[in-house]
Amino acid sequence: MSFRKILVAIDGSPGGQNAFETAIELTKLAGAELHALAVEGRLPAYAATIGEVDEVKREKDQFFETIVRLARDEAREEGIDLHVEVLPGHPAELIVRHASTGGFDLVVVGYKGHFLEDYLLGSTADRVAHHATCPVMIVK
Repeated sequence: MSFRKILVAIDGSPGGQNAFETAIELTKLAGAELHALAVEGRLPAYAATIGEVDEVKREKDQFFETIVRLARDEAREEGIDLHVEVLPGHPAELIVRHASTGGFDLVVVGYKGHFLEDYLLGSTADRVAHHATCPVMIVK
């Protein structure tokens, strides 16, 4: 099996960074195309004011802008043209759907990320591995 189009999930966590670095190496070895997906969670429903929601949104936007910039810079240093998308949704469902509709040959995810359900409901990585239609590499 050859990997021509690789999807890596990034979230700014150490596990996500390990997955990203592994995906870069695989991309170089395979001569593949690399895409990164960052998944935004929902805004808090418990905020007391519109101002609080706006502040959380600004912080979230800034956080994801930083993740994207750092990922692109790191990939560029390795000679890779990285395609990045930031999309809202449930992490495991969105990664699986994006991998399927995007025609990816491999999904690379970190063992643990920032998502709360990694600790409460079972890991995003496990869910992606169970539901994806292509191979999934889980990086520790």
